[in-house]
Amino acid sequence: MKRLLAGLCAASLMTGSAAAVVSEMTPPPEEVQTQEQPTVDYTASADILYELGLFQGDGVDSSGQPIYELENPCTRAEASVMLVRLLGLEDEAEQAAGTPFTDLQDWQKPYVNLLYHRGMIRGASYDKFEPESPCTAQMYTALMLRALGYSDQKSDFTYDSALAFAQKIGLIDNFSCDLNDFRRDDAAQMSRMALELTPKGAQTDLLGQLVEQGVVDEDKAAAVRAESQQIAALSTRAETAPSYEAEVFAALIDDPDGNSISLHGTLVDEGKRARLDGMLSVALADGRSASQQVIVLRDSGGISLSPWKGTGYRDDQVAALLRETSLLSLVMSAVPARSLISQLSQRGDTYTMTLSDGSAQLKFDAGGVPQERTLSLALHGAMYSVTAQTVRTEDVRPFDVPDGYSSYIKISNTP
Repeated sequence: MKRLLAGLCAASLMTGSAAAVVSEMTPPPEEVQTQEQPTVDYTASADILYELGLFQGDGVDSSGQPIYELENPCTRAEASVMLVRLLGLEDEAEQAAGTPFTDLQDWQKPYVNLLYHRGMIRGASYDKFEPESPCTAQMYTALMLRALGYSDQKSDFTYDSALAFAQKIGLIDNFSCDLNDFRRDDAAQMSRMALELTPKGAQTDLLGQLVEQGVVDEDKAAAVRAESQQIAALSTRAETAPSYEAEVFAALIDDPDGNSISLHGTLVDEGKRARLDGMLSVALADGRSASQQVIVLRDSGGISLSPWKGTGYRDDQVAALLRETSLLSLVMSAVPARSLISQLSQRGDTYTMTLSDGSAQLKFDAGGVPQERTLSLALHGAMYSVTAQTVRTEDVRPFDVPDGYSSYIKISNTP
C-alpha cells in the first residue's frame, strides 16, 4: 500500500463544535489538524467480513479467491452498500421506500433508500445524493456510530467530533482510519472493529446481534469472537499486572522522509498508566541530529512528552514527527494497537501476535508481570523495533507526575 495513514490529533478534534448538525458534504473545520502516519494492510479484516457474508468485494479471481480492490477510493454509494450489508439489512433494503434523490443508479437505490429512511444518511442537497463522490473518513465514521445506536441528533456526538468519539469507544485507533485519503480498506477495517463493539443500549456486541438475527452463521461468528476475546483478555492481563520496571529500547529507521528515531530508558508501568524516563535521539534526513533526556507519560488521557529543548528543533517539529510515526504508542503499551493485530497464539505464558506487517511477542513471568516483549514492524518502508526487559518487580519506585505536566506535548489520546 503506497500511501500514508493520517493520524488523529485528539486535542484539536475534541474542540469540534456541539452546535447545529453539519452537512456530511461539509469539509472538516480548519481547527481539526491531521498528521500522516504509515498505512496498514487490512486484507485480514476484509477476509473476516467476507467469510461472515458481510462484504462481497468485486467477484473472484481465476483461482476462486475474492477480489477486494481495497486500494480503491470509497464512494458514498459503496459506503452505503457496505453499511447495509454489515447490518444484515440487504433483504429489507429491497422493500425500502424511495427518496428524493434523482442521481442514483438502480443498484444503489435500495441501500441509500433504507439508510435515508432510517435517518442514518443524508444527501448532498435535497434531491442529489452524489453517489460517486468520495466518502470521507468523517462521513463513514458518523455512519458507523449511527449504526451502533449513537445519535448526533440526540447529542451522543456531533458530526465534527465523530472521529474523536469513535476513537474514545474503540472504533478507530492511531493506526486506523485515513483522514486524507479514505479508501475501501479503511471502511473494511472500521466495519471489522465495529463487530467487537456493543451498540448503545444493547446487551451483546454487534456480531452477536447479527447471529441472533440469523444474518451470520453462529459457528463462523464463534471463531471470530474467540480470537477477539483472546486479544481483549491479553490486553486486560497486561493492564492489571502488578507494577514493574523495565528497560526499553525502541527504534524507527528510515521513515518515508529518511528520518530516524531511537528511544531508550526505564519504564515504570502500572497497567493503566506508565512513565518512561530516558533518552530520545532524532536524526533528520537533512543531516541534523540531537539527543535529549525526556519523560514520556501514558494515562487515561493519552501519551504525552516533556517539552523538547534540543538545539535546532521546535516542540511542534518533534511532536509532529512522533505523531507521524506513532512510535510512542508502540513503546508505551505492552500490547500493540488492536487494529495492528491480525492473529494471536498462546503457548503457556507467552503470547505471539501476528501483526499486519510484522510480529510481536509478550511473555509473562510466574507472578503475572510482563517479563519480556518484542515488536518488529514494517510500515510504509519504515522499520520499527521495540524491546523491553523487566528488571524490577519488588520495591518499584512510585509513579509520579512531574511538575509542569500541563506544559507537556500531547502526542496521542490513544494510550
